[in-house]
Amino acid sequence: MSKAIVLFSGGLDSLLTVRVLQQQEIEVVGLHIVTPFHDVSEHAALRAGQLGIKFVLRRTDDNYLKMIAAPRFGYGKALNPCIDCRIEMCRFAKQLLEEEGADFVATGEIAGQRPNSQKQHQLALIARESGLGGKLLRPLSAKVLAPTTPENEGLIDRKQLCAFTGRGRIQLFSLARKLDVGKIPQPSTGCLLCEKSFAPRLEDLFKYCNDPTGWDIEVLGGGRQIRISPTIKCAMGRNEANCLHLQRLFDHPDAKPSIIVIPENFNGPTTLFVGAKPEDHSPEEFEKILDLAGALTLRFTNPNKYDPDNTVALVRYGKEKVLRKIRPDPAVEQYAVLKEMDSDHKRVG
Repeated sequence: MSKAIVLFSGGLDSLLTVRVLQQQEIEVVGLHIVTPFHDVSEHAALRAGQLGIKFVLRRTDDNYLKMIAAPRFGYGKALNPCIDCRIEMCRFAKQLLEEEGADFVATGEIAGQRPNSQKQHQLALIARESGLGGKLLRPLSAKVLAPTTPENEGLIDRKQLCAFTGRGRIQLFSLARKLDVGKIPQPSTGCLLCEKSFAPRLEDLFKYCNDPTGWDIEVLGGGRQIRISPTIKCAMGRNEANCLHLQRLFDHPDAKPSIIVIPENFNGPTTLFVGAKPEDHSPEEFEKILDLAGALTLRFTNPNKYDPDNTVALVRYGKEKVLRKIRPDPAVEQYAVLKEMDSDHKRVG
């Protein structure tokens, strides 16, 4: 029996890819790769179990962020280096292919479905640059692409593969019913890299941080983002979930030096100042940074929700943990108005 590694998201295309291979009695191992920008691993694991295939989960590391910052083959409409990303995913698959002693790798890519990464010459580029070459099969579009190694070697019958092209989904739905893939999944919310509103946040991180980590990416999802200086930025929760998220990040083992301000006797946002270290500043300068952190917290708090003469927050940095009076300051407008922005690539998200 032949054995295939399938890049498996649990979406419709990857479900169909698995079922097409299973129709030819090929053993399938589903490989799901989690990135800092997209994690549907629970859904993928559930669907892999329903299909009866082995499920392997891998996570990208900080080298993946370096690729995102400087992709060889450029970006799409946002900060999405889809070709470079796909090459990286196929490299993961090539490694698992060798570990599992599999015969080839298959993906759910469809020729022409995505204009920035699935044109035929781009599909060939991905196969070549990933090192898979002819061992990379796209079962859903195989009949419109050049024959691959498993087809030429008789490991799979090309006649039973598909010839889908373009973005239409009706025929895919029909095949899903025929192959009994179960409940057809709704389209995923997708990768954050493809969202234009997220791009300014990431651009700011790459501009000012030489060694971004997965922790930095988690901070970008913590609500409002404000650039304070080349070395200090602020993340401020927009809702309770954001605030709890920032508190967890502050206590994370991989956390970078930060100040966190948590409202004590008023309802307001949790504020995380990333990059603020006492040892980098004189005591007077660091005191001003603490004042700024508190004032920014109040800048985004309903003025009817606190007493400006008696406003207290829990402030933590390093091993310090103190209750501190904070006060509003009109000077924070230069940060809050000029640098807290959401709409275009020239601004911090």
